[in-house]
Amino acid sequence: MNGSNGMGRMSTEHGAAAQSCGAEGRGCYGAVSVVSGVLERLLRETSRDGLVRVEDALKILKLVGRGTYELDVAFDGLEKACRLKFQPGRGKASSRDNPFRRLMVRPFETLLSGEPPSYPRAFLTNYFEVVEAACGDKYTEYDRHSRAILQNLLVAHGHNLVWDTFYAETRTTQVLAHALRRLLRFLETPPGQWVWVQAMSKPSPTGARPSAEQADRIRETLAYTLRGFEGPGAAARQGGAA
Repeated sequence: MNGSNGMGRMSTEHGAAAQSCGAEGRGCYGAVSVVSGVLERLLRETSRDGLVRVEDALKILKLVGRGTYELDVAFDGLEKACRLKFQPGRGKASSRDNPFRRLMVRPFETLLSGEPPSYPRAFLTNYFEVVEAACGDKYTEYDRHSRAILQNLLVAHGHNLVWDTFYAETRTTQVLAHALRRLLRFLETPPGQWVWVQAMSKPSPTGARPSAEQADRIRETLAYTLRGFEGPGAAARQGGAA
């Protein structure tokens, strides 16, 4: 793939990628680093007594513009990563997914992204164990309500439905607020504290264990989210109490 053509396609097809390419050492900046490295090496090889003629510099720029093996590899890898992340349908809601579980992860969703993520997805099994213990018999009801809401939205929006629309639905926020309230109240009790410590300290399928700091951050984020629901005007935003 020609380097310049690859960049052109990415800027056209993946304009939204700019929001995720600013992390140091990743994404588009990783490709820019490769370009800078190639330019630096060629300039040093061409220099005489530390100086490079303008004509030689222009030749180097044209050479790099036509593409080198290193740049082809870098741009090809970046394009594949962008296509994977921003492929059509990514982020679309599907009835095959578990909407209640996705809802209970929503408050700390940003912690699941990044390299490395603040809270690896492999630890979600630990968290869901706590959620199920806290909800008890209500878990089935929350799950049923969430699936019904999702199904109604799918009828209205079809395959264009995205998860953000599901999260923004008033009925969905009511389910989330009610479930979070139940979860955090459970965690204030001795049985709840025991379940939290036991579940959140279990090793994941990869063998890693959540640290105390990671578990505390999740709990703080859940509490912060609930305070947002219960703040001034929350009842009006939710259309009434959950």
